Amino acid sequence: MFKGSRVIAAAVAALGLGIGSAIWATSAASAASSAPAVLQCTTSQLAVWVYNNPGGGAAGSFDLPVGFTNISHKSCFLAGYPGVSALGTNGAQLGSAGGRDPGTPSKIITIAAGGTANADMRVTDVYNFTPSACKVTRAALLKVYPPNSKSALTAFFSMPVCAKKGPIFLHVQRVRAGTPNPNE
Repeated sequence: MFKGSRVIAAAVAALGLGIGSAIWATSAASAASSAPAVLQCTTSQLAVWVYNNPGGGAAGSFDLPVGFTNISHKSCFLAGYPGVSALGTNGAQLGSAGGRDPGTPSKIITIAAGGTANADMRVTDVYNFTPSACKVTRAALLKVYPPNSKSALTAFFSMPVCAKKGPIFLHVQRVRAGTPNPNE
């Protein structure tokens, strides 16, 4: 009588452990799959601005960080180079689009809601170019394509630029984490 009860008790215990393990595994998998994935930032999630405090650079140029602030309520990421070009007051592109400067390694930068990432933009003094090659004028805005995006945002950008295509006077680095450091 006791032998049969022990066998039944052992079977019930084993079954209980098996079901408990199955429930735990199912709930752990459900929790993992319900965690929201961080998606690439869209232009509707971002505000863009140019930090108007020149720093760094080299002879005949200076750096201006381009900031990307996440204005949405959820985290998103950026990775790679933004696209930049100067615009006139009428919104038309002035000169050539900006080039890429491979100075920083490519990383996926997650931007929390309300957080900021930035990319340094080297601005060449356009008076270094011959007047016939450049035709100096003043930009009103900077058109910025977030990395891997086909839609752009604009930021205030009052700066002497080349009106003619040819000389590349803007060069951007890859996006990096954080807000610009004015002491760099």
